[in-house]
Amino acid sequence: MLLVADTSPLITLFLLDKFDLLAVLFPNFVLPQAVWAELNKHNEIRSHKEELLKCSERVRQIKNFYSLSGIDKGETEAIILYKELNADILLIDDKRARQTAESMDIQCVGTLAVLYKAKQRKLIEELRPIFLQLNKMKRYYAVNYLNYFLSMANELEI
Repeated sequence: MLLVADTSPLITLFLLDKFDLLAVLFPNFVLPQAVWAELNKHNEIRSHKEELLKCSERVRQIKNFYSLSGIDKGETEAIILYKELNADILLIDDKRARQTAESMDIQCVGTLAVLYKAKQRKLIEELRPIFLQLNKMKRYYAVNYLNYFLSMANELEI
């Protein structure tokens, strides 16, 4: 199963010290060049430089760039790379970019779904402490989405 990743979910996983979950759950994940560039410019994840360097082998160039209205270059390249590689899943959190991708019949998941899947596979014990940590780190997700996954995991809602 091939997953193409956008920047925001990767940053969130780095900040949570849960980036390793991605390779366990999706061993064949890749990212476009623009996402790689965004990750390397992001100050908050500088302390994860070694882990970030391991991603360099997963970077892929897109063949034909075209603009998609209202979304940034990393999100655009992630969508294009998904299409070019005929990938299975796009890891993306931005609402507008996700809506654009889904309108193009792209199967999307977000960071919360990755964390939920990790809980299902017993790679993490509880989602709730992680979800509470997200707000402290200023990584905002709608409470109804957080509670949806907490409910599915039989955990106390926020």
